[in-house]
Amino acid sequence: MIFQKSTYILILFFIVAISFSQKTEDKKHNVIGISVTYAYQIPGGDLADRFGGNSNIGLTAWYKLKSNWIFGFDYTYMFGRNLKDEASTIFDNITTSDGHIIDKYGQFSAVMISERGFYTGLKIGKIIPFTKYNVNSGLLLSFGMGLLQHKIFIENDGNVTPQIIGDYKKAYDKLTNGLALQQFIGYMYIGRSKLTNFFVGFEFTQAFTQSRRDYDVNLMKKDDKKRIDLLYSLRIGWIIPFYKREAKDFYYN
Repeated sequence: MIFQKSTYILILFFIVAISFSQKTEDKKHNVIGISVTYAYQIPGGDLADRFGGNSNIGLTAWYKLKSNWIFGFDYTYMFGRNLKDEASTIFDNITTSDGHIIDKYGQFSAVMISERGFYTGLKIGKIIPFTKYNVNSGLLLSFGMGLLQHKIFIENDGNVTPQIIGDYKKAYDKLTNGLALQQFIGYMYIGRSKLTNFFVGFEFTQAFTQSRRDYDVNLMKKDDKKRIDLLYSLRIGWIIPFYKREAKDFYYN
């Protein structure tokens, strides 16, 4: 259902992009760009046993050649509070029968857990124009490779619960990372105005990860499992482009 709605959003962006297209023939330009992005991500594979859907914000620095090849660097930050059983039960061995953790004062401890993580990596892509009226825009296909990391973020109000402070916390947070591959298909619009530039599309991530902690309290040993973590995303981005001085005819009022 979520991805069905996402498809409708993507189609809407295509319609808007076409309406922005200029009516005179354009020429290709070298463009340096910075993109501010947002994505809603749905996990799959082993990641779906630990977390539900999450939000993701990011920055991308990229360079587009006149040939419409794009080279870039991504950093995105993951966060969410949608935890599955594997995450929500991490404190079972230190909770009371009614599900509370006792702090050093003998009171119920205020502990919050959530998802945190990031992806960083390099990418290469290609813009395939739909029309000669804007040859710098069109279908965007890209491939990336980098590092995906995620963990259970543990917040202990006042740090008054010794069971989950310092190195003890590391036994519960399930810090996990590994090599990640990423593919994107969507639409990128680079117009003559610096304000109306954007991209939107679907992003797919496959990460080959494992725990980076020496000991997992729930397993009572080190977690040596080889994981495949998947993420399915709808990503949108606002582009800040910078053009070379030779492209003076690219600007108009």
